[in-house]
Amino acid sequence: MACQSGQRENQLPSNAYRDLLIDRVVWEKGDSKNVKDTATNLHTFTLTNTSDAYAYRQIEVRFNYFDSTYHKIGSSQKILDKTIGPRAALIVGKIQDGKVQAGAKSSTVTIVNAVAERAEPEK
Repeated sequence: MACQSGQRENQLPSNAYRDLLIDRVVWEKGDSKNVKDTATNLHTFTLTNTSDAYAYRQIEVRFNYFDSTYHKIGSSQKILDKTIGPRAALIVGKIQDGKVQAGAKSSTVTIVNAVAERAEPEK
């Protein structure tokens, strides 16, 4: 029989796109203070790390914006200066992302990249 101590060595390599799950996504148009100003994009979502072995930090996300016929009309990227440990969830609230584009009716959030760090095994 094999010893269980080598079990962590069989883990897949880190992959932020695979390991980080985005859900509970809300996109809203933030109110502008002045009538001349346009509204801003505000994003709220939950990030869940499904990995048992890796923590992630400096998480880069892409916001895509779509018109009423679901054609992509713009995108931008942000780096979240947060760390999420293995099997943890993190509420990411009210990220401001520039001015709302004319015709924008919906938005998505996707993982682009993140810095992975092997987590210490639980004892």
